[in-house]
Amino acid sequence: MSKIDWSKAPEWADGHGLVAHHGITEVWINMDQYAVVGAEDRAYPYGGGTGDHRHNFTRGQIQYITPRPARWDGEGLPPVGTLVEASFACEDFEKWHDGVCVAVGEDPEGREDFCVVQCGKKIAMYRDEAKRVRPRRTPEQIAAEQRKSAIDQMAADAQLDFSAGELLTAREYVDCAIAALHDAGYRKQVAP
Repeated sequence: MSKIDWSKAPEWADGHGLVAHHGITEVWINMDQYAVVGAEDRAYPYGGGTGDHRHNFTRGQIQYITPRPARWDGEGLPPVGTLVEASFACEDFEKWHDGVCVAVGEDPEGREDFCVVQCGKKIAMYRDEAKRVRPRRTPEQIAAEQRKSAIDQMAADAQLDFSAGELLTAREYVDCAIAALHDAGYRKQVAP
C-alpha cells in the first residue's frame, strides 16, 4: 500500500481508511461520510439499514484507520504529509512555493533534525532553525497580506512632507494624503 498523500485529502476528512470489499478501496473519512480516494470529489453518507444509502459502505467496514496529522503551527518541523510553503536558496529565499513535507529525519551523525519538502518536481531539505518552511497560508491570509502591501505602497507613494512644522487637523491631513495619492495616479477600479 502506498503512503497516504494528505495533500489530496478533502478539508472535511479527519482520517484515511481501507475497505476490503471486492478488493481494497482507500477512503477519506470523518464521522458522517466517506469519499473514495482518487475518485471525483464526491462524499457519501455511511450506509446500512433500509434507507436510500443502504448500499454505501458502513462505518464498521472501514479498517486500518489513520487519523489526519495535527495541524502544524510553524513551530518545530512539520509532520509528514503537511501542506507547507517553502523558499529556496537559489531564489535567495525571497519567493514562497506550495509544497508538502514528504519526510522528517535526523542526520546520520545525530546532530540535527530536518524535513524534506517537495514543491512540484523540486525537493529540498530544511532544518528547523532556518525558518524557510512555514504553514500554508489560507486565501484570507494571502488577501490580507496583499492588502497590507498595497496600503504600504500607497503610503510610500504619497510621501507627505510636513517638515515645515505645520500643525494640521485630522481632516487636513487626510485631504493632503488623498491629494498625494491622486497625484501618484491611484484611482478607483470599476468592476466590469
